[in-house]
Amino acid sequence: MSTDTSELCLLRHAEARAPHGRQDDFDRVLSARGEADAGRLGAWLKQRNLRFDQIYASPSVRTRSTLAGALPGHVLDARLLPRLYLADVAALHMLLGEIPMAGRVLLLAHNPGLEQFANALCGWSAPRALPTCGLLRLRREADGTARLIESWQP
Repeated sequence: MSTDTSELCLLRHAEARAPHGRQDDFDRVLSARGEADAGRLGAWLKQRNLRFDQIYASPSVRTRSTLAGALPGHVLDARLLPRLYLADVAALHMLLGEIPMAGRVLLLAHNPGLEQFANALCGWSAPRALPTCGLLRLRREADGTARLIESWQP
């Protein structure tokens, strides 16, 4: 499916449980609140009939679980990219440069990089927070910037 405009949606993973014992950060699972928030996001996306032409996600457990909770029909469509795990602004800009400016793209990743990336793209002089399971819909402009269309947060 293709949309009339080029959109970039930035999604921060839902709330994860704190690591326990010797658990690696990569393997953290969603908290009960995180699971519920992902479900609410899925309902919001369905209500707006928002579909994605491409999905790029960090392969961490919490990002994959967020995707499964919010967009269960898209789980197999997602490209899991190890470079998105805790990616910084530079890595996110590099990836964006590789994505064609057509259709609606979802990037599912982590803070602080995702939040800083949104602020840099939109030219916001004051930092704007992106909470867990928060989503920003941005219109990509030809000059490499973006503007906010709408946002959702739990």
